[in-house]
Amino acid sequence: MFYKIVVGFFKFLVFIVFDIEVKNAENLNKTEGGLIACGNHISMIDPVILAISSKRQVHFMGKKELFDKKILGYVFRKLGAFPVDRQGVSMSAIKSSLAVLSNDEILGIFPEGTRVKQYDESNAKPGIALIANKAKVNILPFYIQGKYKFRGKIKIIFGEQKDYFENVQGKINTEIYNEIGKQILTDIYNLKDR
Repeated sequence: MFYKIVVGFFKFLVFIVFDIEVKNAENLNKTEGGLIACGNHISMIDPVILAISSKRQVHFMGKKELFDKKILGYVFRKLGAFPVDRQGVSMSAIKSSLAVLSNDEILGIFPEGTRVKQYDESNAKPGIALIANKAKVNILPFYIQGKYKFRGKIKIIFGEQKDYFENVQGKINTEIYNEIGKQILTDIYNLKDR
């Protein structure tokens, strides 16, 4: 209930402040069961844009520093977000991610881990691939483009859901997770200007 109220408020606000276009929203909203929505990261407002585009609740990973302040941390948790330590492997974030997906919910992730301006393959991370494989869920890439200025045009483009492991044979190791991480990032950026 709290999530719906907050997202409803932001939806109203976002449509006043920005000129929003959502492309292929049905690729997100026709889904049932666990799903990872994975996109580029240009602004702190990106999670809001994804949340208002979804008919279902989206749970987000957020850098642990956002949860350090008591009130802010409380609000983020009430909204279904959880902290991740961006330095090294965050086992608690992986466990929280798997719990979200095992409850047939949507996990929103920005795989580059920080805000970036352009595609760089070296920003790809293997963690998303690992989570998708462990949870046995598809990944839905999306791309956000535009300028976050008053009445600026913001477009969010959803791609197709994909099982990145359907053609993987044999034992899955770190190299495969890294490779799939790069594929995910490429698929995200291939949605630009569509």
